Amino acid sequence: MQTTSVALPDRLRQPGQTKAWTRFALLYTPLLLTWAKGLGLRDADAADLAQDVLLKVMRVLPTYQRKPGETFRGWLFAVARNECADFRKRRATRPLPGAVGLSDVSDGSSDVSETDYRTLLVHRALELIRPDFTAGTWAAFAGVMLEDRPAATVAAELNVSANVVYLARHRVLTRLREELGECFG
Repeated sequence: MQTTSVALPDRLRQPGQTKAWTRFALLYTPLLLTWAKGLGLRDADAADLAQDVLLKVMRVLPTYQRKPGETFRGWLFAVARNECADFRKRRATRPLPGAVGLSDVSDGSSDVSETDYRTLLVHRALELIRPDFTAGTWAAFAGVMLEDRPAATVAAELNVSANVVYLARHRVLTRLREELGECFG
């Protein structure tokens, strides 16, 4: 199990944090792809935009200071939207495609609600941190948190005390909070 107590966004601000940036990319790429498609891009262009956004975030996050009332999600979406506009300007100098595949383009902001954003990040973060735990710890956590079963029932099935189940839940949730840090702010 990883024992670091420094949240992912804080690690990203420090120089030489290759593992933290890899983790950030794994966590946020699905969301960036969703936003890019919501901004009207096709799969290949959405993937290019996601990479552009990750590079931009890598450059500006170390000096990023959240403004009052601003959320990390809002800031990240603004970066994505601005990079999309730049992407389209660069692409505008290339020959135009035929009308096939052209569609109405939204601003993407309503395509991922706050609830969807949080759900997507939590599920993706859980996928990423799962290897940090033993099978027993994960089974106890999943039983009470993901399957919504009583701790006593999960404990009986795993042949452990209810306290062990509560401790497993606490360990995984603590690690999840470390992983996501201010991403929900």
